Amino acid sequence: MRHVRGATILWTIAKEIGRYLRRLLATIAGTTLAVFLLIDISIPGGFRAVVFPSGPNLQSERDQALSEAYHLDENVFVRWVRWMIDAVQLDFGFSMRARTEVWEYIQPRLPISGELMLVGVGATVAIGVPLGVLAALWSQRRAGRVVDGILGLSQGIPVFVTPYILIAVFALQLRWLPAASWVRPSVSITDHLRHLVLPVTALVLAEFGAVGRIVRADVLRVLEEDYITSAVSKGLSSRFILFRHALRPASLGLLNIVGLNIGSMLSGAVVVELVFGIGGLGGLLFEATINRDEYLLLALTTYLVIVFVTINSVVDVLVRVMDPRISKK
Repeated sequence: MRHVRGATILWTIAKEIGRYLRRLLATIAGTTLAVFLLIDISIPGGFRAVVFPSGPNLQSERDQALSEAYHLDENVFVRWVRWMIDAVQLDFGFSMRARTEVWEYIQPRLPISGELMLVGVGATVAIGVPLGVLAALWSQRRAGRVVDGILGLSQGIPVFVTPYILIAVFALQLRWLPAASWVRPSVSITDHLRHLVLPVTALVLAEFGAVGRIVRADVLRVLEEDYITSAVSKGLSSRFILFRHALRPASLGLLNIVGLNIGSMLSGAVVVELVFGIGGLGGLLFEATINRDEYLLLALTTYLVIVFVTINSVVDVLVRVMDPRISKK
């Protein structure tokens, strides 16, 4: 019996990994093909005009080498297939702007953007969930309306506004924290944390309101269920009812909103990195788009897709674990 259960668990894990890989590869294929097509369509002469703005010199060995490196004699679909085959082997091509291999260019910046995203998501949930619960529990009180107003204010402030407010107050006026740049933890943990505070705060201020509003709505909905009314009639304490019976079903909406908000968190992280001068992938994405650095743009698009699909796949699994009825549908 134990062996059967173990085999079932392994089979379930294998199915989830297979589903994740299929979704990931399909999304990467679709988005990168769109990048290839959009660059060729949006620029007269296509990507060849970006590589050779004055026209290629067929007698030049340099121009011939560039044409072969970027497969410019092939059509866009063949170039895309060639790039996909190389990308699977972590060969993302050559960056025109940096004059170096794309992977070598972006690899040192991956931990910076990854840390900002992870800390930002964690802090957003840590702040938004308690505020959402309080807004639901105090919905009939003045304090509840105040908390709800704070959540609404967070939703109404764009992510490109909060960094400038924070810099003006905490960096220029109070001089408590640095206004820009980044210090790696290997250099100084203290300075690293000081440089991390304002970017994470800017990202969280623009996002925790959506999380809190969803939690508030779900907790209010669950508190109206019949089994909650039955628990109240039995004399159970409000705290016991909240943590034992209400938060688990209400957390399904939270998981879904976290998955859906990853897209806005990614775009917000790009803006925050640009404003604070953080040497992550946000600045590279902006520069690659402006300069039409195709292979660098493709690698950054792949990174964004991997983050988005991975987090959403984890959310899907957690939702099915917390509510087995979903997996049976």
